[in-house]
Amino acid sequence: MIGEPRPLVLLDRDGTLNALVVDPEQGTVDSPLHPAQVALLPGVPEALAALHRAGFALRIVTNQPAAAKGKTTRENLDAVHRRVVELAEAGGARIASSHLCTHRAEDRCGCRKPATGLLEQAIREHGGARPAICFMVGDGVNDVQAGNAFGARTVFLGAKKAEVAAVLAEKGATPGLWLEGLPAFAAYATAAAEPARDGFSASFLDETVALVRALEPAKVEALAEGLAAVRDGGGRLFILGVGGSAGHAGHAVNDFRKLCGFEAYAPTDNVSELTARTNDEGWETVFEEWLLGSRLGARDGLLVFSVGGGNREKNVSANLVRAVDRAHAVGAKVYGIVGRDGGHTARRAHAAVVIPPLFADRITPHTEGLCAVIWHLLVSHPRLQRKGTKWESIVRP
Repeated sequence: MIGEPRPLVLLDRDGTLNALVVDPEQGTVDSPLHPAQVALLPGVPEALAALHRAGFALRIVTNQPAAAKGKTTRENLDAVHRRVVELAEAGGARIASSHLCTHRAEDRCGCRKPATGLLEQAIREHGGARPAICFMVGDGVNDVQAGNAFGARTVFLGAKKAEVAAVLAEKGATPGLWLEGLPAFAAYATAAAEPARDGFSASFLDETVALVRALEPAKVEALAEGLAAVRDGGGRLFILGVGGSAGHAGHAVNDFRKLCGFEAYAPTDNVSELTARTNDEGWETVFEEWLLGSRLGARDGLLVFSVGGGNREKNVSANLVRAVDRAHAVGAKVYGIVGRDGGHTARRAHAAVVIPPLFADRITPHTEGLCAVIWHLLVSHPRLQRKGTKWESIVRP
């Protein structure tokens, strides 16, 4: 077989390799405008060196409009970039090439990300490698958009927070992988470059571990406290879910009632009423009407299990959207365990745990799997649990 070019990593620069410059007086965050302002992010030289040793070619693709905007000179802009490359190579890596777009957004060029011109330049210099074997790594929405348009494997570097996921979702920018920083990507890529020990099972479990570590315990604690307050105030709990989440809802109702002494219900447990309402009134209103019939009130709580949390504009899980709005209308508390950006549920919830979409190809199975982990955590939480589970009582000395 004719040798394929080395695997390629396309790297954004500012916020990926080097730190952005904060001006507290002006309240601005910008690229370095002078070589003296250049500082690499922690672990970057070592991460680049690890990628280089593993056989990856490294090429920088970066938007740099500062000179065109009059913020600095072209000489300073070039000097800044040379300094970034110098520091980046200090750990033993080699930057094979750099591709800078110096245009402003209003110039409407074909090279400025999210356009793919820079990526096309880099891959031509690389010998025309297939985009599918390339990584596009960066901390911006435009990096993800450019990589996706180009057909590369996209890696978003940034804090794993619901508000960040919301921005990515709003822009239609779904990364293939979401990691905290370049060292984490280097660890992932160099491990992936080695022969897989156990194939898909190992990968899926590793992804699950990464997702668990990305969860925010404080959000789970807030959910436990909120639910306990509803129960202790004499309120009921209504658990809503569609598809696999409906199965979770029925199981969770059992545990909240049996272990936590919480009067709980799931509309999807009553198949006759659910199908009658769907047939006679429509799927979009089925939960809202069920809650009306159950006299949902201000003391009660609504707990939503959903991969996306509902989206009114896209008409996705409209029944959940309407149920959440009905709860707000009567003063009931809304809680959620949701995925992606959390959708309508997370935006209107009094407390919600959002499972971040770190692995684009498996958002649904990971979200539904971890939903079960989290609600089992809740029914085991000392703030909620009032009765022990059977097997533990049997094996306890």
